[in-house]
Amino acid sequence: LKATRRQGPAAGWPQSAESTGMKEAAAAGGTRGDGAGTVVLGTYDGALLGLRGDTGAQKFGYAPHAGCVKVVACSQSGRLASGGTDHFVRLFDLGRAVEVGELQEHNDTVSCVEFWGPSSFISGGADGQVCLWRCSDWELLLKFRAHKSAVTCIAVHPSGRLMASAGRDSSVRLWDLTRGTSAAIVPTDEAAELLLWSPLGGRIAALGSGSLSVVDVAQSGSVAVWRDPDSQGLMRVALSAAVWLREGEILLGDGKGELRVFAFQPSSGQEEGAAPGNLTEVCRLPSDPSRSRVKAIARGVAAGAAAATRGDVVPFAVGTSSGRVELWRFTAPGPSTQLSPERFQRLKVVETTARLTCLAFWSGLDGGTIAATNGQTAATEGGRAKKRRK
Repeated sequence: LKATRRQGPAAGWPQSAESTGMKEAAAAGGTRGDGAGTVVLGTYDGALLGLRGDTGAQKFGYAPHAGCVKVVACSQSGRLASGGTDHFVRLFDLGRAVEVGELQEHNDTVSCVEFWGPSSFISGGADGQVCLWRCSDWELLLKFRAHKSAVTCIAVHPSGRLMASAGRDSSVRLWDLTRGTSAAIVPTDEAAELLLWSPLGGRIAALGSGSLSVVDVAQSGSVAVWRDPDSQGLMRVALSAAVWLREGEILLGDGKGELRVFAFQPSSGQEEGAAPGNLTEVCRLPSDPSRSRVKAIARGVAAGAAAATRGDVVPFAVGTSSGRVELWRFTAPGPSTQLSPERFQRLKVVETTARLTCLAFWSGLDGGTIAATNGQTAATEGGRAKKRRK
């Protein structure tokens, strides 16, 4: 079970960065346990670039794909997966700075990848197929056709039992992962480019190029839709990235480089049917004329009950089409009404000059979790990912 290795440089970076690959990161002791986390960037040139989550210093530069990198995702234990136009999923261990292997089951571009917990991994592609993998030995457990056309995004519910998918057929589907069956089909006005479950799983957000929608699935069933009133006709500005900051707040990025925070307020639940909710802009982050189209936003902490209820400090990264990466810190104040730009602090700006397509943020691990996952990694090293023949 041998993984194919590609040793190409990270295009668009200075000469000193071209020699920083996975081997150099491993020689320096890997990336685990430094307390800063790692921001991973995917590029049009097939490269993956790793930056420290606090200073923005480069950790590695590595070109594992023969085509454009379309998506990257990190698990809490430090697994990294990337999908690209070369039809491959590439797998890495960020903590030990080594390549684990590759998966080939899709007949077209791999457009979405996501980990759930320590044991499951899901990939989706432009061939309309979704694959469910077991991480311990990378066995393919389930494969099904999710959409008639390309799958644009997937989102696994925090419980792990339910998954939402969106496709170019302008539909959002809910899937029972325990059975691999469709639970619901919801037609949409436009194809959703991004689906996001809230930290506690009570709400789901769908982002299209012209609208942001939030559904309160746990309680009232209320739906809120926001469209930019200043974006009409030829002056339309596409919405391009979003992330849940807490259970009730979403950070939204657009084609002009603007970053806005929205608060979702569900209906009272007393009305019959799905009453409309409310999605309100509560603040804007400071504008920057050097910030181009926002391509991706990723938060650097595990989204869960503790983060949703406490006044936590939440780091997140913003990536733009020009290769600019901004590292931010959000201090959660309490109610959404207390949100203000002062709660957001930009820590660092890194101009990579790479043609950025996607990014992910791994927060790193504490000592106890590292010890546990080290044992799991050693136990599963014999089940390295392999290239699957169709």
